[in-house]
Amino acid sequence: MRRTRTAATALAVALAASLAASPTAAADPAAENPLAEFHEQEVVWAPCEERSLSGLECAEIEVPLDHSDPEGRRITIAISRNAASDPEQRRGILLTNPGGPGGTGRHLALDPDPSSNLWGYGHQRVAEAYDIIGMDPRGSGASGPHLDCGMPMTLHPPRPDDSEFSSITRTSIAFQRGCERNHGDLLQHVTTAATARDMDVIRAALGEEKLNYIGASYGTYLGAVYGSLFPERLDRSVLDSSVVPDGMWRGVLTLQAEGYRRNVERYSEWLAGYDGLLGFGSTAEEVMETLDAAHGELEENPRYDIPGLPEGVPFTADDFDFYVGQSARYQGWWDAYTSDLFLLVHGLPFPDLELPEPAVPDIELSNDALMTAILCEAEWPSRLSEYYADMRRVREESPYGIGVNWHSPLPCTFASEKPAQPLVELERDGYPAGLVIAGEFDPQTVYEGGPQMADRLGHGLITVTDEGGHGFYGMAGLECVDDAVDAYLVDGAAPQDLTCAGHPRAELGGPATLSAQEQGSMVARVMESRDEVLAPSSGMHPPLR
Repeated sequence: MRRTRTAATALAVALAASLAASPTAAADPAAENPLAEFHEQEVVWAPCEERSLSGLECAEIEVPLDHSDPEGRRITIAISRNAASDPEQRRGILLTNPGGPGGTGRHLALDPDPSSNLWGYGHQRVAEAYDIIGMDPRGSGASGPHLDCGMPMTLHPPRPDDSEFSSITRTSIAFQRGCERNHGDLLQHVTTAATARDMDVIRAALGEEKLNYIGASYGTYLGAVYGSLFPERLDRSVLDSSVVPDGMWRGVLTLQAEGYRRNVERYSEWLAGYDGLLGFGSTAEEVMETLDAAHGELEENPRYDIPGLPEGVPFTADDFDFYVGQSARYQGWWDAYTSDLFLLVHGLPFPDLELPEPAVPDIELSNDALMTAILCEAEWPSRLSEYYADMRRVREESPYGIGVNWHSPLPCTFASEKPAQPLVELERDGYPAGLVIAGEFDPQTVYEGGPQMADRLGHGLITVTDEGGHGFYGMAGLECVDDAVDAYLVDGAAPQDLTCAGHPRAELGGPATLSAQEQGSMVARVMESRDEVLAPSSGMHPPLR
């Protein structure tokens, strides 16, 4: 499906270049639009080859590596399409992004398949009125060239000792050096602004005057950047689980530690209400003391009987911290998470549990190298002492969940080159008001990002109360959110502020009904998906009940 430059195309470009120096070149379309060749390229659709994308059409779009140099090197962007099911109602394309940064997106045109951890918008009303377009951003998935830094990016311990700081630093140095060694000529061109410009080439190549957009998590920033660069080309837009509009990127990411702390506070209050069943303590303070004691026990005696972990792999105090943080987010499943937490806290054995083999998609869902490249579009502090001071503070204040991860020296700290261009200033000047969605206790993109982004862009705000999930439209099973977004995107309802209730808090029924049928399954799921917290929004909700 990849289109190559034929001799005829090369000749046409050469002729255009020669005419540019002549008096007759003033009316040359290529001179007026240097991206004309990209905008007018033929898009060849064919059934997607990957099993995970069955039922979708796929294609490749050529874009310049450097949009300011359209005659230079070219790269390809892989896209997918789920054509509008009601042609009479069709109102254009709906371009999507799952977040990250680093998330691929061709699967977003699918119906959701929780068994494969694939989430998409194909089941929503938008699938009737829009061609849903998924996109693997430059450098990821099936787009080429594919970024690979030679090693995975993994979570650091939530509350490391000072003795671990140097190894954390060395890991980040090694990752950044691998990125620069493998892709030094590409990294400066992998930015949010470049991805937004790719989106506009996709729009034009598909023959659309405007595009509509829905992005989650990091995708909210991408959508805001697109609207700032191409206001005349953006119609309706939804920013789901919005980042704060300022502080890219360290200031945005370090807010997560506070987000997890808020969730652990409300979870510990809930646990205290069941002291007679759990024995964790009758106040939130006593519960926290119990959890800290369990952490200490696992430091001395890691466990080897945890479902979902390979034989011989220990469940450590770091794993416990992460499990508590993830459990605290999902109030609708607190009973199930607490079932496993009960066994961990009291040192009780887990029952034998036959876990089904997780379905493994045959597509890349997230790319660590792309994540790092995007994060490096912003300035990062260079003094290690600043990072280490933050880590010491955060490990005391927010030890559960992701802990110090984003406060540690990340690969961008050691980038050889500074960002090539300033970040795009976010504004809405010339495109319609859209919708922003924010969860009250979302730890990945904290709630404050919603009101701030809505205020910056003049958008309507949907607040999801008492909810720690991330990525809501079409993913969380909340009809209030889905209906409001559908009314806006499909029916054209004016964006308005709205409050939707999150999933109701779970209740415990008694010692014999501590979700015994689920014991072991929740800790197994969290361990299997530990690094998804660095990935996009897709799959960040437990299976719907």
